[in-house]
Amino acid sequence: MKKKQMSVRLEEDLYHKIGNKTEELGVSKSAFMSLASNFFLHQLNQAENNAKGYSVNVYDILKYNLEQQYEKK
Repeated sequence: MKKKQMSVRLEEDLYHKIGNKTEELGVSKSAFMSLASNFFLHQLNQAENNAKGYSVNVYDILKYNLEQQYEKK
């Protein structure tokens, strides 16, 4: 599978948490982020599939939860 490069900006706290976890696991940050992204997309797809027939927009729920987290900071 062909790989592409991506650049992301993270909050400093999250960056350090990822750094600590990758060090603990002995994997690269790139591998960790790739796995985390794949895991998240899988979970998102499952949530979308389980919500069929209901008027639930998973993206709106995620956006709301993220906004709530940022308001608490």
